This record gives sequence, C-alpha cells and structure tokens, in this order.
Amino acid sequence: MIIPLSRHLFELIAHDVINWNVPNDFYISVNISPAHLMDDGFIQDIEALRTRLGMITLMLELTERSLIVEPSQVAEKLSALREKGVLIAIDDFGTGYCSLSYLQQLPANYLKIDRTFIDTIDTSSNDVPVLDTIITLSQRLGLNVVAEGVSTQHQLRYILSHGVGFVQGFLYARPMGLMTL
Repeated sequence: MIIPLSRHLFELIAHDVINWNVPNDFYISVNISPAHLMDDGFIQDIEALRTRLGMITLMLELTERSLIVEPSQVAEKLSALREKGVLIAIDDFGTGYCSLSYLQQLPANYLKIDRTFIDTIDTSSNDVPVLDTIITLSQRLGLNVVAEGVSTQHQLRYILSHGVGFVQGFLYARPMGLMTL
C-alpha cells in the first residue's frame, strides 16, 4: 500500500510546484519508505518526479532503518540517483542501526541528526559528547549536517558554534500548509 501512496504523493508534489516562484538553489525533500526504496520501479519513479520538478532539486530522505535492508543494492540505487543530481539525506541519524562503516560507504550528501540528540543541549551544561561526535564524524565524512528539532536559542547557538550548517525546528517555524508558505 505504501508504494501507491508514495506515487500519489509524488503526483501531488509535481502538481503543487508548477506555480511556485522559487530561487535556483531551492530544493524539496521527500521521505522515502524502505518498501519503495526496494521496489523495482523506484528509480523510474524518482526520475519521473525529478523531471516534473524542473529546476527544483530533489532530495530523498531515508532513515537508517531503510538503509540496512539490502546495503549493496541500496548503495547502488542511491549512487545512480545521485549521479543524476538527486540529493541523498540520512534522516533521524542516531536512532537506527546503521554501522559507522556503512555510513562511510553510503552515497549521501546530508546527515540529519535526530532531535533526541539536540534535546540533550541544555542551558546548564554544554557537555554533549555523543552529539559532538556525530557532528565531527559527519563533517569528517564530508557530509552536510542538519540539526533536527531545534527549539531554543541556546540550542541554535550551540549548533552553529559547532559548524552545523542547516537547522530545522520549531524555533523557525511549525509545519504549515501550502497556502501559508
């Protein structure tokens, strides 16, 4: 059932972006299910969506859990899409079962640190060794780092002072409908 739903979502996205007036560096992120990732028609579905997006860059967000199903097949599919200009993000990093060696082999552009690690930043202490290690590892692997779930100025200052280039969270905006964008 998830694959037809994903394809329907792709249709809705393609329909909505037709009238968007966005800058050239704009991109849209789509969460991908493990089942769709492993489907024989996955690459064709993504290529079709990418074509319909025109100049808008497509980013696929995959959780760690979806990346460990068939590691070599997943890496091959993602490499093929990345060569065609699709960006790849590992979503909710730190909550799954991805080994560090596998992380090094993935053709990813972005690593999105799960909000549970951002929540460990509090005003009484800046001692968050696991978060610091994830940030450093990501940077050493050449990945763009995204901090998910940033909700306070203190968290934002900490994240920015550690070289994290991208931030998501309620500090900036809550989820909103198309008409509100």
